[in-house]
Amino acid sequence: MNRSLLAASAMLTLALVAPAHAQLACDSLKGLQLPDVTIRDVKAGPSPASLSPQGAKPVNACVITGTVGREINFVIALPEAWNGKFAMGGQGGIAGTVGSQAGQEFGGLQLGYAIAGTDTGHTAEPGGAPPTWATDPFLGPERQVNYLHASIHRVTVVSKQIVAVRYGRKPEKSYFAGCSNGGRQGLIEAQHYADDFDAVLAGAPATNITTLTLPRVDAGRKIFPDPKDFTKRTLDDADRNALARAVLDACDAGDGLKDGILSDPASCRFDPTVLACKGGQKDACLTPGGLAAVRSWYGGAKENGVAYSLGFYPGGESEGGWGGNLTGPEIAPRGTPGKDASYAPNSSMLRSLDFLRYFLNRPEWSYAGPTLASMAKDLEALKTYNADNPDLSQFRKHGGKVLMFHGLIDPTISAKGTMAYTDAVYAKDASARADVRFFPMPGMGHCGGGPGPQRVEWLNILDAWATGGPAPEEATAAFLQDGGARKLCAYPLKAVFKGAGDGRSPDQFACR
Repeated sequence: MNRSLLAASAMLTLALVAPAHAQLACDSLKGLQLPDVTIRDVKAGPSPASLSPQGAKPVNACVITGTVGREINFVIALPEAWNGKFAMGGQGGIAGTVGSQAGQEFGGLQLGYAIAGTDTGHTAEPGGAPPTWATDPFLGPERQVNYLHASIHRVTVVSKQIVAVRYGRKPEKSYFAGCSNGGRQGLIEAQHYADDFDAVLAGAPATNITTLTLPRVDAGRKIFPDPKDFTKRTLDDADRNALARAVLDACDAGDGLKDGILSDPASCRFDPTVLACKGGQKDACLTPGGLAAVRSWYGGAKENGVAYSLGFYPGGESEGGWGGNLTGPEIAPRGTPGKDASYAPNSSMLRSLDFLRYFLNRPEWSYAGPTLASMAKDLEALKTYNADNPDLSQFRKHGGKVLMFHGLIDPTISAKGTMAYTDAVYAKDASARADVRFFPMPGMGHCGGGPGPQRVEWLNILDAWATGGPAPEEATAAFLQDGGARKLCAYPLKAVFKGAGDGRSPDQFACR
């Protein structure tokens, strides 16, 4: 080991044992050595756009890229103006690209956090390509474990060590921030790696692989009954838009405010049968196949009296992602690069087939024939992907906090699942409400999108709570367009319109 590497290792020991407060120059980290870690590049300057929300100003930072273990790639950004805290970011979908939702989605760098992210140990090809990395006979099992949980933990440990070396002290607080699969990753951390973080921000978490996958397949194959011809569908965009109008006609005014947003979609009593095609009608109505798909989506995947999912709320049929998730994007020939339709008709089926085909190593599996019961049995092999353990006692023992949010018109992961998980946590230990909060978001789709308000300072709320403030009972969500904001309420309370105003001011709502 040369002198510079010995010096870097000594600095690491000093930082972890007897922290100083001198900030090292970025270049001095180039010789840093850590066990089972390869540092590939160290650069000082404006942070890359990939680590910030779209349109945000870059931050002067030291950006480090490298690898943990065999192939867990990571990025760490250490801002010059550090707030003394660390935020690890999650990755959505199937991951496979180095990034950090703590930066991209939640603006951690702009808030002064040192942030980190990873590709979770594999590379995903663009354009919805099959995740054949999961079927590799030698590396597949390791990659799946890394995707499941190991990569987040390992990169977190390494990142906090590098933070300590650069700044001469450990981070005062460490947080996780992610949405979708990133939300699942956050809950996995709280449930299995209780000491990694002081608080977890989990948006739209995929808590259970079975209830995530089966409703997508059940509704998807009712819309696309022929797995060899995706141009044949029982529900198209015209039908979907007609459905959206019918839902709003039936339920929009139910909250006292007719504005295209269902404040409480659980109270919407809408029967899609009213849109059944009649008298030879074919457009902007529901055929028997389309009606069956809509019933499955709202009511949950069911078979022989057994329910395999909770279903989705109505209210986002024309916005919030329904098109790409259910009726499908513009249909492309199978194998067309850059199109989800290359091996699935829509994005929901795409991810379902990822699990049922590639994570179970049977690439030729077809969704046309299997029963829901048989698919549920198959998915038992992936139950370790689940993040639905309601016992958070170890995480809470050291003061850990969990803050969740979920769009109520999310067509990718049902908000009902996050409600059910929250109920299970509270049922396990009623005192958990002091440390676990969930905020439903009316009118918002999957991690964003939709007509509802959705700009929330989640990291600031999490930080205020984790540093000794009271548990959040309310939050303010700003609209993305035309100004204004609304009040969000911690579950099970709901934001109720007081009866006066345009619905774009928090004081027009009360938590009840």
